[in-house]
Amino acid sequence: MTSSALLEALSRFAVTGPEFGGFLANHGPMAVEAMTVMHGENEVAGWVDGYVRNLDEPPRPGNSVTARNWRHWLGNVQALGDWTTFFLRETREAPWRSVLTTWWPRLLPGLAASATHGVIRTAHAVRTLSTAGEQPDTLLVEELARGLGLWAARFQILPGPARGAGGLDAVAALTRMPRLSSDVPSRGVGVNGRLARLEDLQGFSTALGAWQVLPSAEAALSELVGAAARVVAARPDAPIPLCHTVTAPAAIRLVLPYLAPDVQRASVAAAWQVVGGVVAAFAVPPHRDEARGIALTDREISHLLDRLPAAAIDHGDEHVIKLSEAAIREYWVGHDTTVLVAADRFRSRIPRT
Repeated sequence: MTSSALLEALSRFAVTGPEFGGFLANHGPMAVEAMTVMHGENEVAGWVDGYVRNLDEPPRPGNSVTARNWRHWLGNVQALGDWTTFFLRETREAPWRSVLTTWWPRLLPGLAASATHGVIRTAHAVRTLSTAGEQPDTLLVEELARGLGLWAARFQILPGPARGAGGLDAVAALTRMPRLSSDVPSRGVGVNGRLARLEDLQGFSTALGAWQVLPSAEAALSELVGAAARVVAARPDAPIPLCHTVTAPAAIRLVLPYLAPDVQRASVAAAWQVVGGVVAAFAVPPHRDEARGIALTDREISHLLDRLPAAAIDHGDEHVIKLSEAAIREYWVGHDTTVLVAADRFRSRIPRT
């Protein structure tokens, strides 16, 4: 059953845009969904009160995007309102599972969209729908449409093959990733402006082929999340971009049950391409501890599992909330304690809201 706190929050976010400040993603729906998963329903309304002050109105809709011409509009942020309208219509005319399985592989090559917020918002919506029964509340279905719309409008393809067919594990492959020099100017704003310069990074495409992806998509995602968590834990610099190297593949895991095996494999490969891209663009220069896992005693694990939810919600930052929830979830799948440490350290690096 969907919590009333989440539904009330989604009703308030439904009249806001998917972006604000020109390019920043509206994290509200993702954060409140994560809060409810961490049993923070009582804190949702107050958190929303503070967050909505930052947000813009929805972009004006149009009728530019159609079932015939959609490829032309991929990655056109000027059509953000059109994409949202298109997916709202799609989810009214077909079951949400059908819309998801049709559009997920179409959008997958542009997984980096909006610093991965397109896929993350989509995945959080899928999680709510997965427990909402056969007739989910309209707000939940519309949230899926808005996630897909953001993904499509900000669609961004990174250079290189989206595959891992080498001989290294994810930790070794990620630590050997070439890095974009810090004096190279971005090509646009935000995380995606920096990612756009990866086409100039010598050796990036070759490095993407170094990871030997495990046959199981679930196991491969655990390995990738664990490798990314080591980078997040090790580096106090660029915390916001780097946190998405954990939250994006963790979000993909939420959708795996709805995907065909070949699409699952393609999703893991796309996640690797984006994680490698973010590390190459922002983890500069390489840090000596990027490959170091962090072991914890049973007592320390229990303490972090108990502490992370309340500490994240009390902190208030949307990235802290989302990473903490994802870290707990990923720990219970892969039992890699480094992901818990990464979330704990990340919180200390972000100013409180």
